[in-house]
Amino acid sequence: MTDRLLDTDLPAESPAEAAAIRNGWTVTTLILGALLLTSLVGVLAALFSGQGGGGQIRLLLEAALCWNVYRGRGWARALLVLLLIVNAALLLSAGNPFSTVLGAAPLLGAAALCFVPQVNAYFRYASKM
Repeated sequence: MTDRLLDTDLPAESPAEAAAIRNGWTVTTLILGALLLTSLVGVLAALFSGQGGGGQIRLLLEAALCWNVYRGRGWARALLVLLLIVNAALLLSAGNPFSTVLGAAPLLGAAALCFVPQVNAYFRYASKM
């Protein structure tokens, strides 16, 4: 799919729409990449500290969810937004300044997935593929 996004012959009505799709793809990819990277760091930190646990299963489930979001599936997008909002609420309710700063990141990601016009243009495009 990324090959089609980078081509000049996007199935869009105008060059502005093609640029919006590319920008939406970039924002979406950054959000999904940051989510997966933070989960991977958490899993590695747990493994190296000897805690083990079910972090690997969570990482695999998040990767599957992110793949479905990337492919433009609306249910996955809604589920990811819901999970980001819950995560942000938990972090913001912790009460310390560090958690407050960390809680803003998933909240911004959820807002971007819902309200940024370029992201919406990308999802309209990706859902057709």
